[in-house]
Amino acid sequence: MGVLDGKVALITGGGSGIGLATSQLFASEGAQVAMFDRNADLVNETAREIGSSAFAISGDVTSEDDVARMVASCVERFGRLDIAFNNAGIAGAAPIHDHELSHFQHVIDVCLTGVFLCLKHQSKQLIAQGQGGSLINTASINATQATKGLSAYCSAKAGVAMLTKVSALELGEHGIRVNAIGPGHTRTPMTERARDVEGFDEAMIGATPLGRLGEPEDLARMALFLGSDASPWVSGQLFYVDGGITVNELPPGFNLLEAQPRQPRGD
Repeated sequence: MGVLDGKVALITGGGSGIGLATSQLFASEGAQVAMFDRNADLVNETAREIGSSAFAISGDVTSEDDVARMVASCVERFGRLDIAFNNAGIAGAAPIHDHELSHFQHVIDVCLTGVFLCLKHQSKQLIAQGQGGSLINTASINATQATKGLSAYCSAKAGVAMLTKVSALELGEHGIRVNAIGPGHTRTPMTERARDVEGFDEAMIGATPLGRLGEPEDLARMALFLGSDASPWVSGQLFYVDGGITVNELPPGFNLLEAQPRQPRGD
């Protein structure tokens, strides 16, 4: 018996990284999982690998039509929605004095507006069902930790943290819980370029009390807790899953402008 037996979960950014690890874990715990990703080939392949309990949907979280279709497709396939993990995101570094508006806006569109659109359409479905549910958003340690070069990403993730609180306040009367997860430095495709920079891994590990980088499975386990009946009175919270780095100082002078190209990368 899995802790999510009989549940239907919807996961954005499900084709790789944290979203993929969460899709795999949820399926192993008995959930039927709808995986949403902009990379159609990738999400279809990963859904096939998981098996009959997984269903792939391709689209863009910045498109309200795509998000509405995502929720409708999940319900059409599995009959309902119980849990959603709004995990899709991108990043990219640029100095504030030379930051192209199009790049800044794109990061905001994916990481913040995309979460809003998901919450809007997922909550409509949960309210219509009348049986509550759990909505989980991916924030970041950068919701509160400023980092050079990440003005768009930090701003978006701070917005996700507050959007989570407001949503929890509004949706509580419907029995819907809304929480966020704040990953620390985790091995995903989105962080790959930064981790290729000499000394990055060592610096982050040195600043992390538990002495290692995060793995996607670390975040998936927190999503499982928040999506399951093990957290029935938990809402409006941001849970850092970061090896303890937020209780420490980041390495002095670390500058992502030297670690990442300006081209956004998905997780």
